[in-house]
Amino acid sequence: MTDYKIPAAVERAVCTRIYSQADEAHWPHLQDADRTRLYREWTEDPEIGGRLLDFVGQRANIRPWLKDCPMKEYERARRGEGKYAKYVTRPAATLEQMVAATFGPDWEVIPETTQQKPMRVRIREIGTEDEEQHFVAGTEANLKHLVWPAILDRSTGGAWPWTVCIVDPFRAPVSPEKKEGHQRMAEFLGVRFVYFNEM
Repeated sequence: MTDYKIPAAVERAVCTRIYSQADEAHWPHLQDADRTRLYREWTEDPEIGGRLLDFVGQRANIRPWLKDCPMKEYERARRGEGKYAKYVTRPAATLEQMVAATFGPDWEVIPETTQQKPMRVRIREIGTEDEEQHFVAGTEANLKHLVWPAILDRSTGGAWPWTVCIVDPFRAPVSPEKKEGHQRMAEFLGVRFVYFNEM
């Protein structure tokens, strides 16, 4: 899907448009049926599917490209990561901002420690060069992916603490029942769960 020779101007116009509409529709909280409807509308939109058609060969290839390329990267792009971040008009909090909100201004992200899938970094309190923590962030829907790096790290003898930051959106807050479950999981795994309130 990434082999199509889509001109930069077309990619910019298409991605900017679908990211704007995804933002208006609150994409992270949409049900599958609503996402399917949007993909159908985008495919039929002359400013989206119509622009892509000449470069993807046939109409049936439009939706897979939209899904596998810009929308697969949507959440990372919103947070300033990846090649599609430049098309986001209303960015969400970055990992650095989440760390600052969680730990305060005396903490910093250690350079060149950012990793993807899930988004995570190593952090430290300023002035404590020998003490690190792992910080991983994402939505509650991706919780199993958020804790997996910590499980792997623990199983191979990793000793630095893990903080799992769950994005807690104002529009669809994490329920108290789920938070209770998270706490039990945190105690079992030996990690810390925190919540990042996002408008």
